[in-house]
Amino acid sequence: MRKQCIGISEYFATGEGVTYVIASGTEAQIREFAGDYFSIGLAFYSFEDIKHALSQSEELTEELVMNDTRLRAAYVLRTHLPSVVQFIKQNGFATFSYKCHYNLS
Repeated sequence: MRKQCIGISEYFATGEGVTYVIASGTEAQIREFAGDYFSIGLAFYSFEDIKHALSQSEELTEELVMNDTRLRAAYVLRTHLPSVVQFIKQNGFATFSYKCHYNLS
């Protein structure tokens, strides 16, 4: 069985906005979901790492998590998918996929 993990990509482009790709599965499954372009920026984390980072980042602000990639991943996950966060905290694993793009200009 291939190792299940969480992949997170934050893609910022001037004039194009921001795109978030967050998914679980094997690295290959997550890359396929993200597509060739967004796969370049994916970072992968084990469910154990994310669960630990989620417990550490309960009270942290965005400014405090910018320098720790695990805490940043937990923060992004908590911000975009709070129901998935609760499921991971309770069960340790969840299958999900999420893409979000917005442009504020």
